[in-house]
Amino acid sequence: MMHLFLLLLCLSGAPLAITTKASVTNFIFVLADDLDFDYKQDRKLVMPTLKKYFSENGLEFRNHAAVYPVCGPSRSSMLVGRYPHNTGYVQNAAKDSVAAFSKLANYTIGRWMTDAGYYTAFLGKYVNGMECDIPSGWNHWGGLTCTKYKGMKLGGTYNYYNASQWQIDFDETATHPITPIKYKIQTGVHQSTFLGKQAVEQMTKAKSVGKPFFIHTTPLMVHGGTCYGPQPSSQYAPTDPFWEHKILDPTLNTKGVPKNIALTGSPCPTTQHAWDFSNLTNPHLPSWGKFQNGTVPANIENVGNPDKHGCCDNWEEVRQHRVYRNRTSAALDLDDFLKIIFKGLEDLNLLDTTYVIFSSDNGYHLGEHRLLFGKSHPYETDTRLPMYIRGPGIPKGEVRIHPTTHLDITATIADLANIPSSSPPFPIDGKSFKEVLTATPPSLNKWRNFSFSEFFVTVNTWRQIRHINATTGKSEFTFHWWCTNQSEVYHLVQDPYQMNNVGGDSPTSYGQKKIDQYLGATEVLGKCVGQSCSQMPAPRKPSPNPLPCGSPQEMMEVEEVWMDF
Repeated sequence: MMHLFLLLLCLSGAPLAITTKASVTNFIFVLADDLDFDYKQDRKLVMPTLKKYFSENGLEFRNHAAVYPVCGPSRSSMLVGRYPHNTGYVQNAAKDSVAAFSKLANYTIGRWMTDAGYYTAFLGKYVNGMECDIPSGWNHWGGLTCTKYKGMKLGGTYNYYNASQWQIDFDETATHPITPIKYKIQTGVHQSTFLGKQAVEQMTKAKSVGKPFFIHTTPLMVHGGTCYGPQPSSQYAPTDPFWEHKILDPTLNTKGVPKNIALTGSPCPTTQHAWDFSNLTNPHLPSWGKFQNGTVPANIENVGNPDKHGCCDNWEEVRQHRVYRNRTSAALDLDDFLKIIFKGLEDLNLLDTTYVIFSSDNGYHLGEHRLLFGKSHPYETDTRLPMYIRGPGIPKGEVRIHPTTHLDITATIADLANIPSSSPPFPIDGKSFKEVLTATPPSLNKWRNFSFSEFFVTVNTWRQIRHINATTGKSEFTFHWWCTNQSEVYHLVQDPYQMNNVGGDSPTSYGQKKIDQYLGATEVLGKCVGQSCSQMPAPRKPSPNPLPCGSPQEMMEVEEVWMDF
């Protein structure tokens, strides 16, 4: 592909000149896929490894948010510590987004850590639309591939049992490949197994060459996917009653027969866990199947499911039960993946000298606010994420209320690793929370009491401020501004499920106050660069058109068109 050709040209360039000596500590950043925060179930009870190593022996950040609640923009922004409005990658696999991030792909946190003396490895799902690319900056590139490469059909990223993966080693400077450009189809092996083992292999390699390591591993769990190809057992296959790739939609097509709908919401759990939750159903929270009181944003009203059976037609509700059941099973696979990593750290005697971070690229809704399934909306279901960190000197079994994003994780890793500010060739929008990891963290007033998120596609374009009360430490409100000139304000203390929009066309006094205070601020934050992104702008009058709607080109992932397989 052209991206690969351009990349190989770039590989001949000189590495960035950095002479910083690496720290003795190591870093592993695990990024799950589509894993929402625990708003429906206490995932620590479902995932014992998560509970033992993170919740009981690390810190949980309760107010972690996605800067952009969709796979590609979230991942690309984390890799460079910049908001999508600065990276230019704002839409999954869109031509302009891919072209924009291609200019940054060789200068990610992988490059900064390599130049600082770390052994670096990337393992798993990469940026949507760029799976055929092989960026420099990493000593080992194990990104999951595209489905077609030079005319050959590969397993791709979204096949759980038969994914295909790049296997390329670079020289010490991570500039020139020292192995052929090759890939491997992981035949009959689940991602939770081979990615976990590879993480341990990369730790072992780093230890053997006497270097600290930075490993970024991004398993597909619990994203929707397939089980096509050889499997250890035929138990979980298209003939299985829990197989959810297709389900019959009773809506008639133009020929008068029911539609056969591809179901892309559910992952492919291992045969070990596929039956563990056979009777589990999707919890119907107060927001399930209901619109908000107050003004309903036009695009939400348009895409919301027909209100015929509470939320959904019966087939849609059944579909949600199946998705939830298999997502929970896939969470166990994710936990097994974590178990492999932690056992590897213990066996190598590296657990006490390694920072391990766990989060997800975005959240997930499943019937809430009449949205069938997916992400990309400003609601808590989509934007609020799990985030844990453990490591040297970090308190154990405690919670932090400080609002954070993936950009802050990037900044914090760089800070803990003593990466000089001159290393990234562009400003970093995230703020390091290194001081929050201490036994006496700063107050929110001295750190930051808000997070900012954004989204740029057609009339779904929006900006969001999520605010934490510095006195009580509780989530206070969210403010959403849509490009259709509609506002939403939710008082989270009184309305945690975001059912009462007090900032619509007829706002309450509380809602109007928030609109006056934060509408102009969202416009400023939507253009922020560097450390200004962590400073709340003073109230200001917005411009006549504070938020233009996004590109009219086809959206790749609103209610989740994941079909890369």
